[in-house]
Order: sequence, then structure tokens, then C-alpha cells
Amino acid sequence: MEPIVRYSLCPDCDACPEVAIYPDRVLIGEEGNQVRLTPAEWERLVTAVRGGELGPAVADPCCPDCPPDCC
Repeated sequence: MEPIVRYSLCPDCDACPEVAIYPDRVLIGEEGNQVRLTPAEWERLVTAVRGGELGPAVADPCCPDCPPDCC
């Protein structure tokens, strides 16, 4: 089954993980290194991110291949 939506966590390179949203699950990561969330778990994560519950942003780039101003 194809995902409904697919997002790259970094639009400036192809080395970063992606988020793939399916009707029954959300996959975050890359092949062999993924987390699988239920729709309810995904909604909780989105709420936590939007509400600032996950702490300050990391100053380092999201991956070693990203340009410094990308993430």
C-alpha cells in the first residue's frame, strides 16, 4: 500500500529520514531504521512538537550531509 503522504525531514538532501503517513500507521526513518506509530501515537507526537513539550531544538544539522543552514 502506498502512503497517503510522504515528507522528507530535510528537503535539501536525500540522506535524511522521511515520514510516510498511511491510513493505519506512520513510519519515521529509513529502511532498516524506522519507528512505526499508530495514528493516535502520531497525533500525540504532533501535539507534543507543536506544544513545545520536546525541549529546545538541536543546534547541530540533522545529518552530516546537510548544508549548515538547511535544518
